[in-house]
Formats: sequence, structure tokens, C-alpha cells
Amino acid sequence: MKRLSPKLVTSRKLLRRHFDRDAGCIALLLGSLICRCVPAQVPTHHAVSKQTAGSQQNELVARLAVAVAARASGDPAAVMTTNKLVMASALRELADLKMIESSYSQAIESYRSSLDFEEVTATRVNLAIADIQAGQYDQAIQLAEQAHTAEPGNLRADRALASAYVQSGKFVQAVEPFTRVAIASPEVDNLYPLAVCLLQTKRPEDKTRAVAVFDQMKKIAGDSGSLHVLIGRAYRDADEMHSAVSEFQLAIALDPKTPHAHYFLGLARLYMNDWKPTPEAEAELRREAEIFPHDYLANYMLGFLTSGERQYDESNKYLKVASEIDPSAPESFLYMGLNAYSQEDMKRAEVMLRKAVELTGSDEARSNYQIRRAYVDLGRILAKNGQVEESDAFVAKARDLQNKTMVQSQQSVSSMALAGGAGSAAAVMPLSRQQENESAPGVQNSVAGDSKLTAEQRTAGDVREKELRSVLAVAFNDIATAEAIQRNYSQALDHYHQAERWDNTLSGLAKNIGQCAFRVKDYVEAIRGLAQALPQQPDSAPMRGMLGISYFATDQFAEAARTFAPLGVRGMTDSETGYAWAASLTHLGDMKKATEVLTAFESESRPNETLLLTGQLWTEIGDYSRATSTLQRALQSEPSLRKAHLYLGLADIHWQHWSEAAKEFQTELSLSPDDPVAEYHLGFVYLQQSKIEVATALFRQLVLAHPDYANAQYELGKILLDKGQITDAVAHLEEAARLSPQVDYMHYQLQAAYRKEDRIAEADRELEVYKQLKAKSREQAADAVKYNP
Repeated sequence: MKRLSPKLVTSRKLLRRHFDRDAGCIALLLGSLICRCVPAQVPTHHAVSKQTAGSQQNELVARLAVAVAARASGDPAAVMTTNKLVMASALRELADLKMIESSYSQAIESYRSSLDFEEVTATRVNLAIADIQAGQYDQAIQLAEQAHTAEPGNLRADRALASAYVQSGKFVQAVEPFTRVAIASPEVDNLYPLAVCLLQTKRPEDKTRAVAVFDQMKKIAGDSGSLHVLIGRAYRDADEMHSAVSEFQLAIALDPKTPHAHYFLGLARLYMNDWKPTPEAEAELRREAEIFPHDYLANYMLGFLTSGERQYDESNKYLKVASEIDPSAPESFLYMGLNAYSQEDMKRAEVMLRKAVELTGSDEARSNYQIRRAYVDLGRILAKNGQVEESDAFVAKARDLQNKTMVQSQQSVSSMALAGGAGSAAAVMPLSRQQENESAPGVQNSVAGDSKLTAEQRTAGDVREKELRSVLAVAFNDIATAEAIQRNYSQALDHYHQAERWDNTLSGLAKNIGQCAFRVKDYVEAIRGLAQALPQQPDSAPMRGMLGISYFATDQFAEAARTFAPLGVRGMTDSETGYAWAASLTHLGDMKKATEVLTAFESESRPNETLLLTGQLWTEIGDYSRATSTLQRALQSEPSLRKAHLYLGLADIHWQHWSEAAKEFQTELSLSPDDPVAEYHLGFVYLQQSKIEVATALFRQLVLAHPDYANAQYELGKILLDKGQITDAVAHLEEAARLSPQVDYMHYQLQAAYRKEDRIAEADRELEVYKQLKAKSREQAADAVKYNP
């Protein structure tokens, strides 16, 4: 192929060939993904059953196979349709993984993106659930209502809607979706949330209805101690404490060994006594610990209460058991540390308190910022040990958390001020509620709950995520290539960028980005992609040509010249690279090589527009004879060709052929009477011919018609300054400097005018600007000289 113009590689034929060539390695990648099974140990999202997860994976495998077949067909429309379905499935599965990891913002993004490619009600429900987990309740309500409208019998949509209402404190509104779920599936797990919600509305008629729902639960599950514990908890959470106590007592009457019955009864008695420990409350908690010695809540609460009563040995006994049951919870270590500090065992206190700080991590708000007490005592211990710097850091941290405590205390049930050694039991209620939900039988969040992943599960999840990201990258790449085949380059570039976001190691992606960016004239982005891709295919003339032109378009002339160099004669004679190469060399001052390239370029027949550019370039090289010959050749083909006489005149100016130059500009003005460039240069020629008055009149006429023509303002100002018309001269020179602030000689002439008006400070300022610009231009010239082809 003689030509290597980047314009030619945009043809449908070459793009299809490019598409087919990349499809080989892509098919291998997708083939490996299709054959792979998802590791069995990857946990499924709590809102998605394992059967559903397996179905999703099977769906993705099937859709991948269809997409591969579409790619083989070469039909861009089919490629786009099938890959959008692939992306919808992959994004759904990726979002499910992010939900498992509690990365809710990422899950939300992936669910939303999936809906962009395929409207699925289940995905909309999952998005609502993710919004709930992220605390975005209004969005969750809107999504769940949309899902209910689309599928009125979708119970997951109703559960999500009810949960979003509850989380936002709208219990009355939550009753309806909870009722729909309970009617459609009258099971204990569905009836209980309805009853809880009915109690929370605080409406008498709803309380009566809640009692009826509780009776319905008893008929379904049978009367039992555990059921009464659940009912008691519902009353407790609705601040119906007397009813709660009655239910806990009924549970114990039915079965004294009902799990958590004694614990909740003891907790209720504490609440009813303003959180002050009583023998009756402690007795219930001790009974719970006796029946269930490995119950975390009972042991921790007993250790907590006895610490406040300064019964440190007994407190430590219970706290030690609690810490062994749940070694990840910081509270047991906190109170063992506080106990040790009170007993003046500073060594043990420091160990326990540091452990509490470590386990708390960034979750400092838990239990009303109780961890601040560890910082206080650690600060004191370290100060006594002479570790002043670390002590100060701990004290400052304690002060910061204390301020946060005061803010939270105004908003939560634990607002009761901490008092005495261990503080109020109300402070640990948020922790207790969380632990209760994890341990109480039959109680589940109506939508979702936190998952704790093992290291093996996290590894499996990471592996699957990497696979899904590869699938998404390939799908976006395929869609982009299909769009490029149809010449939708702007959309294609956006989708190539999406592919890069998912997997920037995808083979051929950098080249695709670079080529597509080149076609939309985003030369900076073209450079980024092509510069990365070219070393992988250094013999690709089209790619090298595009990269060189991109460098040229961004004024990186040295890089452009180096990139073009390996193209040799073919690059010199190419319709685009040849000119860009010669122009780059000219900018670098390498006139010898520029002449060689431009001579080769001009050996081929060129359209008149290209001859105009070539003629200008010969002028810049300094070969005015060739410039004139080239431009006259264009005029022979098209006598009225605009700009040809202008460029001939410019060549004559450089050649100092003033009469010839004047004639060319006059001819150009006869063709384009209002051409300011031709008019200005004609005035400049008149100055060289000492026709001052004619030039002055011409410049006045020019600035009147084109006041933003900086050089005309400058020349007129200079003439007026020479004539002694200083005020008018300053006005024109100031305007010239404003219009072209980076031109050094304009500032120099302006400073001279200022001095004639005795405006010394302003003259000095302009002189300094002139010096700085002059120095900058010298640096640029030096950089050009440094170019090493």
C-alpha cells in the first residue's frame, strides 16, 4: 500500500479488519470465562439465594456465548445488542458482590449501570436495598414503589419499601407494604415486622391490631417462650415497657430456660429504674449467664454493671468470658482496662486499653464514643511513664471524642450523662441492640444484614470480581469497536474509556483509544493511547502516523519529528504526515531536513489547498523561490484562489521584493476587499517604501474596521509616536499590548512611549515585561536547538 494516510485507516474495510484481528484474543479470553465456574465458596448476597446467584452466573455464561457468536457474524448492531445484555448481567453480579462486602456506594453504581442496559425489576429492588444500606431512604422508597408498580406481587419490593419507610421513621406509611407481605405470605417472619411497625405508629387502633397479629403468630408457630421474647422485644422497642416485662415473664413461666428471656427482663428492669442497677435486674442477668454461660450479652452486661459497682474481680470474670466469646468486640477489653486502671495495675491497663483502641478502629462512635475513656486513661498512663508526645496525642483524641459525644447525646437514647466509674448502662444500648439482632432466634432484618466474610471468601470474591471486570471491559470494547465501524467515534471513545475503567490491561485497548481519539481530534488523548500502543507494534505505519500528527497538533514538534522519522520516504510523501513532518522540523529549526521532507512531499500531486500550506512552509524555511513557484502553480490551476496572492506577498516581504509584494496584496484585496491580513501587510510594505502617509491612512482604516488587530494598532502607534503625537500613540500601543500580551516588542515600544510622557513607573513595568518575554523566547529557541533527530 503506497499511502499510509491516517484518513485511510478510518475506512469501514480496514476498521472491520482491525475488529476481526482483535476478536481472536478476545474470543480466547471470553472462552476461558465461559468455561469457568464461579468458586463455590464465593458467598451469595443475603438478599439473593444461592439458587438465584447460580442462575445469574448461568445467565451470564449463556449471554457471553451469544455475544461471541454475534462478534463472529461481523454485524455491529448484533454486537452492540448482545454485549449490552452481557454488561447488564455482569454489573448485577458485581453489585451483589459489593453488597456482600458492604461497599454500598459501589453496589449502587453497578446496579444503576445495569438498569441502564436492561430494565429488570429485581435489579431495581436490589438497588433500593443498597440505597437503604447507604442511608439513602428517599431514593430507596422511590425505587421500591416503582418496582411494586411494575410487579404488584413482588414481596421483595414490598419488604424493601417497608424497610425504607421504617428507616426514615415513616412507620404509618410502612404498615401498608408490611401488610401486603403478611397477607401474601402469613409466616412468623413476615407477621412480626408488621406487628413491630404497628406498635411504632403509636396509634391506639394499630396497637390493637398488633395484638391480633401476635395472636396470629402464636396460632402459626405455637405458644412458646421464644415467641414471647420476640413479642416482649417489640413492646420494649415501642417504649411499652410494662407490656414488655409481662411478655418476658410469660416466656420464663412457659420455659425458665428460654434463651435471652432473663437477659431482656433484667435489661427492662434496668430501664425502668433509670438505668440504675438493682438486685432484681442483676439476678436476672446472672440467671441468664448460669443457663447460657457462653452468652456474650449476659456476660458482658454483668461485667459492665459490676465494674460500675467497683466489684472488679467479679467484673473481670464476666468480661474475660465475654472477650473469649467475641474477641473482636472492643468493649470487654475497654472495661477490663478501666478496671485495671482503677486497681492501679497500669501495665495490664495499658495492654487492655490499647487492645480496645485497636479493635475499635474507625468505629469510634459505637456505644456513644465510649472508647474516649481508653484515650483518657492511656494519656494519663503514658504521661506518668514519660511518653509525653504520645500522651498528648491520646489526650487530644479524648477531647475530640468528648465533643462528639456531646453532639450525639442530644440525638440518641444514650443521652443520659455518663456518671461514676463505668458510666450509665444506657450508653451501651446501641451495642446491645446490634448483638441482640445477631443472636436472637427468628429475628432478621426485613431487607438485609451485615455479612462478615472469611479471608477465603474475600479471596474468592476478589477473583470473581476480577473476572467480571474483564468481561465488562471486553463488552465495552466490543461495543465501542462496533460503533467505530459505523463511524460513531465520539460514542466509541466514551465506551473505550469505560472498558479501560474496568480493565486497563485489556489487549489492544490503548490502541483503540488512541485511534478513536485521533478521529475525534482529541489529540492529547490520542497521544496517551498511541504512545502506549506503538511500542507493541513499532512497525505499524498508520499508528505511527497518527501519533506523529497528534504530537504536531499539540505543538510537540520534537516528539513529532522523532515519531515520523522511521517512516522514511513513505512518510515524506504521505498526504498528511509529510506536511506535518516538514512543518515540525521547520519549527525546530532543522531547515536541511525540513527541505528534504518537503521536497519529497511536493514531488506528488497535491490539491491547491495543500499547495497553499506548502508555499507558506517554504517561506518559513527561507526558500522564497520555491515558495513563489509553489504558490504560482496553485494560481495557474485556479487564478482566483483566495489567499494565494497573500502568501505570495508574504514571501516577497521576506525576500524584500517590496514592489512585487505590494502588487500581490493589492491583487488579494481586489479578490477579498475586507481581508485585514492583506490590508495590514500592504501598509507594512508602504512603510518599507517610505510611503508614511499612505500607510498611516491604511492603518487608521484597518483599526477602525478591525480594532482587535493588534499589529495594526502597534504600527499606527509607532507612526504616531515618531510624529510626536504621544497621547494618541500611547492609546494605540496600550491596545496592541492588551491584545497581544505575549509579544515582547509591543511592550518595548509601549515603555518608550510612556517615557516620553514621563510615566516612569509604568515604563519600567513594561520594560520588565519585555525582558521576561525576551528571555522566555531565548529559552524556547535554545530548546529548539537542542533537538536531536
